[in-house]
Amino acid sequence: MRKKTIGKAVAIIGLSSVLMSGCGLFGPSEESNAPLDAPTPITVEQGNTSTNTQDPATGKEGTGEATVQTWQRTVYLFDSNGYVVPVSLVLPKEEGSAKQVLKYMVKGGPVEMLKPQGFEPVLPEGTKVLGMTIKEGKATIEFSSEFKNYNKQNEQKILEAITRSMTEFSNVKDIAIWVNGQQLEEMPQNGTPISLLTREKGINTELAEGAHPGRTTAVTVYYQGMLDDKRSYFVPVTRLVPETDKIAEVVVQELIKGPKEGSQLISSLIRTTKLLGVEEKKDTLVVNLSDDILTFDSKKEANPEVLDSLVLSLIENTGVKQVQVLVEGKPLAQSGEQKYDQPVSRPATINTFEF
Repeated sequence: MRKKTIGKAVAIIGLSSVLMSGCGLFGPSEESNAPLDAPTPITVEQGNTSTNTQDPATGKEGTGEATVQTWQRTVYLFDSNGYVVPVSLVLPKEEGSAKQVLKYMVKGGPVEMLKPQGFEPVLPEGTKVLGMTIKEGKATIEFSSEFKNYNKQNEQKILEAITRSMTEFSNVKDIAIWVNGQQLEEMPQNGTPISLLTREKGINTELAEGAHPGRTTAVTVYYQGMLDDKRSYFVPVTRLVPETDKIAEVVVQELIKGPKEGSQLISSLIRTTKLLGVEEKKDTLVVNLSDDILTFDSKKEANPEVLDSLVLSLIENTGVKQVQVLVEGKPLAQSGEQKYDQPVSRPATINTFEF
C-alpha cells in the first residue's frame, strides 16, 4: 500500500492549507532592507474566512460573523525522533511575519493547538521575541531571557531551527541573536559559537561513510519520517560527503543510498535505481534514471514521494528553478496526480497536516 504524505493543516480558525504537490507553486519574492516586523513580500496568502451574505429582510449585502485573513508559514519543530523538521501551518495574518513564525516555535505558545501529534516546539517555554530587524541580509533577533532555558543537547538543533525558519524569507541570509539587549557570541549551555548562521550550515547534520572532517562537501537531502504505517513526512538531512563538485550527482546517489543504518528515516527511492545522467540546461536540471524508479501503480509510475524528495533535494542544493525527470531517456509522464512530462519546480509547501 502506498504511504500517504501527511495531508492538510486545519487551523482553529477553520481554514485548510495547500497540499504538498504541484509545480510552479512558489510565488515571486523580492529583496528588502525593511524591518522584518513589517509584512514581507514573500507572503503566500491562503485565504480569507470572510463571507458576503445577503440579508433576506433588506436584500443588502452583509459580512458573515468574522473576517480572518490567513497565510501559510513554515515553522520548524522537533519530531518524535529528535529531528528538526519544517512544518507548514495556516496562521492568522498579522504584522511581523517573521516574529510570528518564531512565536509559533515556542513551547507552551499558540502552536500547541496546531502542532501535529508527535511534534514539539524547539524554543524554551516563555521565550518572547522582543525585537527583530534586517539590514543587508542579516536578521538581528532579540529574545527574552527565557531563551536560555533549554536542554544543552538541543543547542545545535535550536540554532538550526532558527536559521532555517528565518532564511525561508528570501531577504534573510544570516542571523544574529541577542538576549535582553546583549548580543550572544556563543550559546549559553554548550558554548556553540554564534557566527555566520546561514542556511549553508545545514540541518540534522551527519558525516557520510568514507568522509573525513575538514575535507567534505555538504549536501542536504530529504528523507522521510513515518507518522504511522501509512503516512510520511519529509526530513531534511545535511550529509557531509567526501569533497566533490558534482553536487547533483551526489544528491541523487545519497537518496539512493538512503538514511544511515539504524536511522528511523527511510527513502522511497529503491537502492537498485541507477543514475544514468545529469545535465543542466539554463535553469533546468535534467535527471535521467533507470526504470527501477517505476515501482508505483503496477510499475507504470514512480512513487510520488520519490519524485518529491528528488525535486526538493536537487533544487535545495543546486539552485536551479526546475527539474526534469527522465526514465531511460524518456520524460516521465505522470506520478500520482502530478504530471512530469514538463519540468517541475519546488512544491510551495511541504509537511502539511490534518487532524
